Amino acid sequence: MFVWPAHKASLSLTHNEHKATYRTVQQEVDEEGFAMDSWVSEEQKAKAIATDDCWILQWYPETPVGFCTLAAADLDVLLEHASKEE
Repeated sequence: MFVWPAHKASLSLTHNEHKATYRTVQQEVDEEGFAMDSWVSEEQKAKAIATDDCWILQWYPETPVGFCTLAAADLDVLLEHASKEE
């Protein structure tokens, strides 16, 4: 069963947000538009670049100031990692 990460402020799930500005996952990675430590694995990062397909989950665990981010090419992989977050 999937459990969303605990969050006292907002949580958002986006898919291919980079395409709204005519960019690629590779361009976002190169310019650090996607946080380097956000990827659930190097394999998912490579797949996202190869397929130009990216899911991002962002949530604010305590306040609207500090947030956590996860990124992956596959939604099921992203949600699996997100459900393990405390």
